Amino acid sequence: MAGLELTVSPGFLLLAASVYFAGGLGALAAFWAAALAHELGHLAAMFVAGASIRGVRFTACGPVIEYGGVLDRRQEMGILAAGPMAGLFFAVLCFITDIPFLCYTGAIALLAAMFNLLPVLPMDGGRLARYALETAFSQRTAAIILRVTGTLCALGVFATGVYIRSIAAAAAGIWMAALANFPQLR
Repeated sequence: MAGLELTVSPGFLLLAASVYFAGGLGALAAFWAAALAHELGHLAAMFVAGASIRGVRFTACGPVIEYGGVLDRRQEMGILAAGPMAGLFFAVLCFITDIPFLCYTGAIALLAAMFNLLPVLPMDGGRLARYALETAFSQRTAAIILRVTGTLCALGVFATGVYIRSIAAAAAGIWMAALANFPQLR
């Protein structure tokens, strides 16, 4: 597509390597299938809202579609929510097949959708929470609330990882804490 900017960050390569290290080629394939379903949800909502696609960035948090256009807050929130909702729908479709690899892929999609809805920036849940908080509070107060809730979510993910003895979950909690507290990493 002419004029579509595509960038790949070193963090994206680290993400892919981490998923492969944690679960092998099957986990990597399941993760990318879940990410594709998620991003297709965003794209569908962008199309409905009349947004223009500017590019795709592959970051340490996964793919991010850059878009523009004159959109109101409701449209922006719809676009943000469409990704996790598409991921949940994809997970249900995978589960009803009763095919072991697709059920595994559905579990990854379900986990990714739930993780993405946590109120931690730059994830969809964090961006949705920011929009909601900014309707009730000043931008500064909303940012403080979001930073605190993001850090608490990160600590919860980390503690869960330690409790279930999952290095991947504990590492995800540390990464979420970094994202919540250091905007330059986003």
